Amino acid sequence: MPRDINLQNQKKQEIVAYFNKLSSVMDFGVKKYTIAYCTAATAQKFYLRPKTVETYIYR
Repeated sequence: MPRDINLQNQKKQEIVAYFNKLSSVMDFGVKKYTIAYCTAATAQKFYLRPKTVETYIYR
């Protein structure tokens, strides 16, 4: 049985939105978190591997 495409898209949107939220945090005019930290934090929050998060973000 195929997966629900709508649920997959919703999950991807939530992951990308969380990553973008972390990535856009500024402190004294400088990005507060590195891309590596944002990827790792997003992966930990959604119980995924960082490599999986990267495919969602850069695809």
